[in-house]
Amino acid sequence: MSEVVSLNISKEVVTPIVEQHIKNAVVEAFGGKDEIISKVLDEILNKKVSREGKVSSYSSENTYRFVDVLLTQKIEEAVRKELEVQITKAASKIKDTLILKIKSDKGASMVADALLDGLQGTLASKWASKVTVEINPRKNEH
Repeated sequence: MSEVVSLNISKEVVTPIVEQHIKNAVVEAFGGKDEIISKVLDEILNKKVSREGKVSSYSSENTYRFVDVLLTQKIEEAVRKELEVQITKAASKIKDTLILKIKSDKGASMVADALLDGLQGTLASKWASKVTVEINPRKNEH
């Protein structure tokens, strides 16, 4: 006589085991975890993007590699910060030199020429121009 054996295993026990086997099979099918990570990183770094670093809906704008855009942006940011530091350090020296140049006859003449050239170009335009000149008296410094 044959006996029927019934084995009841709860869903909570079976589900994680089955899920783990499925995950392992998927990872193995893609060549292992290291291979998956390598492929994903390669895809992200070499994705074609616009000069802003985003995928454009216009494929003709997607001519740069993401990694190139990102590196360029970071380098430009670092250079910009350093330039701001150096300019801030040298600001008073630059200002003093500029004032000396403007106070000279040649400097005053250059400023006047630049102002007149700008006004002439503006006034020659077919659009209406508005020029405002404001002169404030110096405060007495005692």
